[in-house]
Amino acid sequence: MPFLLNKSSSDCGVYALKHIECHLLGMDFSLVNDNNIREARQKIAYDLWEADIDPVLIERMAKFTPPKIISSALVELE
Repeated sequence: MPFLLNKSSSDCGVYALKHIECHLLGMDFSLVNDNNIREARQKIAYDLWEADIDPVLIERMAKFTPPKIISSALVELE
């Protein structure tokens, strides 16, 4: 079976997220390919929608305070 990977050139974000997920879970990235990338895209969309209506997550995000950033001197690149 040939290795199919992003032949559509419009799934870069989905492949990037799935690559990170596979890495974090210790899974083989070859499990993600053009044959199942549409389902992966739909799963990501569903997960985002589910998080958007999660009352616990909504409450936690409403109370979130970003960490203080220590700024450094501006460096000009030539």
